[in-house]
Amino acid sequence: MSTEADEWVQLLAHHPIFTAPLLDSTSVPSSEARGNVRRERIALRGTDMFVAVGNEIRWINLRACKDAFARSEGERLGGLQTQNTQDAISPKEAVCSVEWTRLGCKDLMFDITRLVINGSGKLIAAVGTHDVAVVEIPNRGAIAGRGKGKGKGAFEAARSDDGPHNAQWTDCQAYFIGTAYPKARVVDVIWHAMSTSDSHLVVLYSSGMLRMFDVSATVENAEQTMSIFGSGYVAAQAVSLSMGGASALGWSRATAYVATTDGSIYALCPLLPRSCLVERKWLASLHETAVLDMREWQAEEYVADGITYSPPELIAARDAESWLSGMIKLAEETDEELMCLTLPPRLTRPLGPQGPFLMQPDPTPVGQNADDLGSAIDDSCDDVSAILRLETKCGLGIIAVAYCDAHVEVFADLEPVIGCWSGAREIARERQPPVLATLGTVDLDLKPNVDGAGSRNASDNRPSGAVALVGDPLNSCVFYALHSNGVHRVDMRTFGMLLDAAIGQEDAKAKAAFEGLSAAKPAVQCIVNTSFYGGDQHPTPAVGLAVIHDVYLSYSLLALVDPSQLTGASLSLIQEPDAEADAESQVALEQAIADSMGTPRRINRSYSAKDVAYVPRLPGSKYATPKNASNLPPRIVVPDSDRNDGMNGDISEDKLRILGELVAELRAQMSAVSQAHASMRNHLNLQVQEHWRQHSKLGEISAGFQRHFEQMRRSQRRIDNLRDNASRQAMRVDGMLRQLIAHYHPNLTPTEQKYAKEVKEIDIAVNGSSGFVSSIQKLRERLDKVLYPAKDSSGKTQVEARLESMMHKLDCESETMNETCERVAELRVRLEDVDV
Repeated sequence: MSTEADEWVQLLAHHPIFTAPLLDSTSVPSSEARGNVRRERIALRGTDMFVAVGNEIRWINLRACKDAFARSEGERLGGLQTQNTQDAISPKEAVCSVEWTRLGCKDLMFDITRLVINGSGKLIAAVGTHDVAVVEIPNRGAIAGRGKGKGKGAFEAARSDDGPHNAQWTDCQAYFIGTAYPKARVVDVIWHAMSTSDSHLVVLYSSGMLRMFDVSATVENAEQTMSIFGSGYVAAQAVSLSMGGASALGWSRATAYVATTDGSIYALCPLLPRSCLVERKWLASLHETAVLDMREWQAEEYVADGITYSPPELIAARDAESWLSGMIKLAEETDEELMCLTLPPRLTRPLGPQGPFLMQPDPTPVGQNADDLGSAIDDSCDDVSAILRLETKCGLGIIAVAYCDAHVEVFADLEPVIGCWSGAREIARERQPPVLATLGTVDLDLKPNVDGAGSRNASDNRPSGAVALVGDPLNSCVFYALHSNGVHRVDMRTFGMLLDAAIGQEDAKAKAAFEGLSAAKPAVQCIVNTSFYGGDQHPTPAVGLAVIHDVYLSYSLLALVDPSQLTGASLSLIQEPDAEADAESQVALEQAIADSMGTPRRINRSYSAKDVAYVPRLPGSKYATPKNASNLPPRIVVPDSDRNDGMNGDISEDKLRILGELVAELRAQMSAVSQAHASMRNHLNLQVQEHWRQHSKLGEISAGFQRHFEQMRRSQRRIDNLRDNASRQAMRVDGMLRQLIAHYHPNLTPTEQKYAKEVKEIDIAVNGSSGFVSSIQKLRERLDKVLYPAKDSSGKTQVEARLESMMHKLDCESETMNETCERVAELRVRLEDVDV
């Protein structure tokens, strides 16, 4: 079932980059059972996809693939309009013609099981059964001049391959890791996120040995070496490694979690490179926590017979506080928040392993009859194959552990570990082991497709072998499980929201959140199914997975099925719930929204236009998610051997029944989607009307703002006039004060006398006989003498004009005086009448 969003992904499966390689005599495939090896052969760097096929690393740009698909579709649609489709190529041919590159690493003579890219995207780790190689990969622009022979630097120019698929070849340098040590089985690698140069690679071996290499310095010898089992013999083997993210709380940010085959989990903390990036707030928070732990456990310390007895928790807290004090003192050399520190030897002591963790309560076993289940699978079915640490929005940890019998156990890391070094290992044994709270168990079993006689046996349909776990880059509480029968998507966001709500809340709310955790269940969905047709075919496990989250490429999943068959599926974007809103507030919000639909409420009133109020009138949506749309059928993978000339299997009644049920289910889903589409279209029309109404309301509010601004301008002019009047009044008061001082001569302080003297001198300089005012008066007199003989436009001299003006003013004043006298006389008459 394909959609327009992922059609180009489906066509990408036919690209020659996924063809099987022509292995030469130097290639040494892995001799181990394929089902017991965890394989992750796809890695993404932005929109670049790297695929491991055999002993080759291949590279293609996904954006170029979608560009080719869109260009072909545009030409096809344009040809349909012009009725000229002869020159247009099909979308499949366009996608398959996109250039791809082989990374030329002739030293890679082993079957690559995993690809891991570092944070900067410049190095990629190729992992085999007993080998680890780091390959320098060029940027996208490094091979832009392909075919021209002008490449310089670490990478030679890309050249055309002589193979049948016309691939590009780029020579890259490969470095083998740990050549100074005896070869051992490699089970996991990870790039350290706190490395200053993104060059620290952590390698885990099956013996429990963990080595950290600084690739920028040397690849032969490890920078740090430690063991989770110590020197004693342990029957279990290490199988997987995971570390906390950059936003993890407490020590988890620098903690490595190691899983063993028997289900035990160990921790190494703090696992830091010698050159590391550290946040100042993180160190301060850890130091504050260590000091509080010391104060808490000091009450249990006592002295008997001159010997001080300290609890192991107090000794561990003191050791952590001492290490953190050294880190903070080292950080005093810089004032930046994100510091680049080079740790001295005293701060890089060997770490002591902590564990195994205690799971409380014990996980629920999978399957109703363990004896029947054990008879159908081998002895290694209950071995652990992978561990993955997830993070909630608040930084709390969720640990997922996958087993070879196709189930995943999920735990909450509510009691994170603290720093522990090898010197305190014996003391750490006396402490209680770290505790993980069991959240639930995820069963990866594929249910039969039909019931009755035509259904397959459940034990035949159950996945077996190693299970790989891959986190979702967009949703931190979502992960994918790769197994022998396909891919499952596990959504733990409900658990993450409840965990965040339980931390830092009141006892009642925290208790309610924990009760919700006990009743919650993860959302599990089968995305890729590789065993749909059943029969005697061997299982085709998923050996790689990558999640694309790009605005142009959309949100899609790419799964690689053994040996090198690609399948894709579009993923639905789900809005994250608000972690701060609890259940009660959410119910109250929904009730308030329901009330607003019945009776309009006045909200968001404007100060400038108090007569305008926004009243929402948009009704609630009358459509819901189709019932069948939440459980879409998985992407069915048909083996390459069955796709050449159609299905080779016989068409039986059972298969026709399966096909009929699928067609009926698809028809019901299409009907539900069609109804939802009609409801959504009506709702969108209502939204358009609501937006136009909001536009008119905003226009009224804008007009009110304009009136308010005009009123503000008038008020500002009045304020300016008042300010001028106040200035003139201040000058009059100052003059009156000078007159009073000159008349009464009050006793003044020396400072006031000095100030008065300066004021008097200024007054003489301005109003004195030879001051500024006198000079202006003399100039006016001279100007009058000069202008005396001058005449204006009426033929009169200046003196005559002034006399005439003065006479006019006197006449006006006399008229005013006469009117005043008349009014006074009238007032006297009225007063006399009142007295009488």
